Formats: sequence, C-alpha cells, structure tokens
Amino acid sequence: MNRRHLLVLLAATAATPAGAQPRRRDPPPEIDHPRASHFAFGPEGGQWRIFVGLPDAPPPPQGYSVILSLDGATTFPQFWTHRETRAPGAPVILFGISYEGANRRWADLTSRAMAPVLPILGYRSAPRDRLTGGREAFLAMIGDELLPELARRYPLDQGDMTLYGHSLGGLFVLHALFNRPHLFARHVAADPSVWWNAGESQREAAAFAGGVAAAGGRVDPGIQVMIAQAGRARQNHPHDPTSLVRILSEIRGLDVMYRPYPQENHGSLMGPSTADALDLHLLR
Repeated sequence: MNRRHLLVLLAATAATPAGAQPRRRDPPPEIDHPRASHFAFGPEGGQWRIFVGLPDAPPPPQGYSVILSLDGATTFPQFWTHRETRAPGAPVILFGISYEGANRRWADLTSRAMAPVLPILGYRSAPRDRLTGGREAFLAMIGDELLPELARRYPLDQGDMTLYGHSLGGLFVLHALFNRPHLFARHVAADPSVWWNAGESQREAAAFAGGVAAAGGRVDPGIQVMIAQAGRARQNHPHDPTSLVRILSEIRGLDVMYRPYPQENHGSLMGPSTADALDLHLLR
C-alpha cells in the first residue's frame, strides 16, 4: 500500500461518520507534562509564546522532525494529544506559536486589508477594529529568527518540517508556500480563509504557478500540501478552496491532497485536521 493510500485510510478513521452532527469546538486542555514547556520570544512588548512538546524518544542522528503550528494556544494541545495517543515513540518535536499579552493574529497572519468588496460577491471584509498587514514580517521572523533559535536549542532536522495553520492560519500557510516554499517540507492549511481580499490566495497561487513555469516547470525538491475543508464544497463560492486546489494540483513537484470533511464545521475541523497533519508527517 503506497503512502497516499495509507494516509487516506488513516484519515478516514478520524472523519466524522455520515449523519453525525458537527462537533463543537471545545476549549483546548492545558498541557501539564515534564516534556511540555514554553518560552517567550521576540522584542519586549511584542513577544510570542513558543510552546514546545518534546517526544519520548531520543533524537535520530539527523535530529527530530518538526511540526510547527500557528495559533499555538489552541493547536499545540491538539497536536500533543494526537502524538501521545497515535505515535508516542515517534521522534517528532512539536512547536506552537502563540502570544505573550495581546493577541496579534490578525496582523501576523494577513496582508493589508483591501477596501470592502461589494456584498453581492459574497466576500467578507476584515473587522474594522483589527490591525492587518504584518504577514511578511511574521514570515521573516519565523524563517530568519525563530527557526534558527529552535535549531540552537534542540537537535532538529530542518529538512523535515511541517507547518500547520487553521482559518487565517491556513491562509498564512498558503502564503508561506508561495513565498518561501522550501522553508517547510509540508504545508497543511485547514479551512484556509480563501475569502481574504476577494480571493487573494488564488491570485497568489496563479502567480506562484507562473513563477514555477518560468523557472523550469517544476518545484524541486518536491513539497507536500494538504488542504482540509469543513462543510460541503460549493463551487465558485468565496469560502471554497477547491478552485485553489485545482491551481496547485497542476504544478509539478507539489503533492497536493484535498481532504473534505462535510460533517464538520469551521471550529470542529481543527481536531481531525491536526490528526491528518500528524499522519501526513509520520508517513512522509
């Protein structure tokens, strides 16, 4: 059985049975364990909280493989529970990015918000009280400051890393793929906010595809991309990522996996999508 078929089999075990009601998004549990910790990172007054989940396994010669999740206060407990339950001996270190003090996720995860789009198009606009537009600085912080610091503290295999994001986090994961594609070997976007700026992620994907074509027609080395979706697909709807999936699927060197969860809602998708991300990482 090949890796893709095994992935589908494993992910199917986590899917909600047909006819089941969408699960509510329960508050994440507090992780109180000797192998779980966190530290503050960044400038005074604008620090991030970095969660760390060490595995119950020694590092391989090449170092631990890595899963880095955005919105870490919520996603890190999910990954911790999945890893400890599904693969307790796997040499996978978990990191989650959250915040010390004020939550700045709208600024960190988005481009500058455009003027509101006509309601008839069905696109949302950003809340007027939220700062936006900091994703370039946030991506630079992750790639140029945080990952080197993590590699200084822990033995890491920097060629074997997964980035996970949900909602606006998923939007950011796609942006990272399009702008620094080889910073991570795997990108998992769960219900990415493809409505942002009237479908900006599709325009980014088309530009990325054009850049790949101009540079030789293939992403090399190859990259795995998983896009999970809650609810039922609605073709050409602003919240539906399938058009973006089609663009990415045409790019040689991208191994694109689309995971629909028709019985889940936007919040409840985080549980099965983090399990999928772990399975994808383990089956690399």
